[in-house]
Amino acid sequence: MITNLLPRHIDLIYLVNHIYLTKLREKYPGDDEKVGRMSLIEEGYPKKVRMAYLSIVCSHAVNGVAALHTELIKKSIFKEFHQLYPGKIQNKTNGVTPRRWIHCCNPALSDLISDALGGVDEWITSLDNLTQLKPYATDKNFMN
Repeated sequence: MITNLLPRHIDLIYLVNHIYLTKLREKYPGDDEKVGRMSLIEEGYPKKVRMAYLSIVCSHAVNGVAALHTELIKKSIFKEFHQLYPGKIQNKTNGVTPRRWIHCCNPALSDLISDALGGVDEWITSLDNLTQLKPYATDKNFMN
């Protein structure tokens, strides 16, 4: 699809891959399996561009969206890239929590929660405070 829709882009992707594979072969001489696994192009019919790999190779840094996610991708699907580019995969938590989302996007629900917790809105910054809502889990008036 990229070849048909974006022929110049695919030419550039192949060029980047050629330069990148040359460097991989220098770093891992004789390990053609590793080079194949890390190629930006998945061979076969049809060939496929491995867009995530392309982003890693062409970026200064790659951000995981949470610490757990970042560690998971470093140890699993992008393990070889993490070894090749240590420090490139970084954690950048997006900073939006469900609590803050509710507070900003649903003021009525935010007020209900705050009222149920004694008129305080500490729950917005501390998840533990929401455990105080357990008694309301079966309260039909509260749920309505």
